[in-house]
Amino acid sequence: MKKRKILSVVSTATCLLWLTACGGADSATSEAEAAENSANDDVITLKVGHIAPPEEAYSLGFEAYAEAVEEATDGQIQFEIYGNGALGGERELLEGVQLQNLDMSVITTGVVTNFVPDVTAIEFPFLFRDLDHAYNTLDGEIGQELLDKMSDAGLKGIAFWENGQRHIANNQHPVLTPDDLKGLKMRTIESDILLDTYSALGTNATPMAFPEVYGGLQQGVIDGSDFSYGVIWSTNVYEQVDHFTEAGLYYASATLLMNDDLYTSLPEDIQETIITLGKEFAQTQREISQGLEEEQKQQLLDNGIEIVSAEELDLEAFRQQVEPVYEKYEEQYGDILERIANVE
Repeated sequence: MKKRKILSVVSTATCLLWLTACGGADSATSEAEAAENSANDDVITLKVGHIAPPEEAYSLGFEAYAEAVEEATDGQIQFEIYGNGALGGERELLEGVQLQNLDMSVITTGVVTNFVPDVTAIEFPFLFRDLDHAYNTLDGEIGQELLDKMSDAGLKGIAFWENGQRHIANNQHPVLTPDDLKGLKMRTIESDILLDTYSALGTNATPMAFPEVYGGLQQGVIDGSDFSYGVIWSTNVYEQVDHFTEAGLYYASATLLMNDDLYTSLPEDIQETIITLGKEFAQTQREISQGLEEEQKQQLLDNGIEIVSAEELDLEAFRQQVEPVYEKYEEQYGDILERIANVE
């Protein structure tokens, strides 16, 4: 468990009882002591969980965000952070936020689609032309509409952060064409779109929580999965694969979110701070993610991973192979997909 600070969380009811009791306490209690106790009672500690190890962009980005929020609120908001999947996989973390067993998380957006179906629109394969197209979509009107829809699932969508471009890794053979994927047992996150994508590519797709992926590769339950450079390196999954193909199968965002009831219970100035800094630090976290990528790529090469670059691929062949996915969901997502295509 990683904690920024160890603090107790005091409920409003407990605070009221404590203050009532103090009213009858010995009059010798100093005003300074009372002020200090009152200040301590005002501290709100937010319990945060995510799946990333300390050196990964989720972790580094959230540490920077947490520090900024603590400073902006003069310490009224503190964070207790559990990283590295200590509290479970992303589905468990998201359900924990819904039930308020957990206050906040950074969740790969593909997992969020199981709870907020509208968000599926940003998970289609080869959807974005480049990173600027992705960022302009997620930080603009479309992204905000999708964040707002999360309240229907008991979630407060704060901002879209970054998981990264997802490339194809496996321990069987190099992947240079869509045909090379046929028959491979590929793990996906729990997302209908991604299951359909991998099926269109001819693989045997298996949904699996991320903490199970390393063992799944090691034991032959799966042959591969898709990863960003940051994820495959920082989680040591590279130890169980031999081949990495820069297909950019899809851009994976990550949603910074918290329990909606908790959010609405906070003072308005605290709400504004959480949202404003969440969006501001989306830029910081993305810069961290992109800044680490070249180093991570070199580390994979140094460890014997064979990398097939995007320049060596006929990406149009991959795009054509997944066209049935777009056709299947045309009626449901056609309008928003057209809007995304028109984002500059």
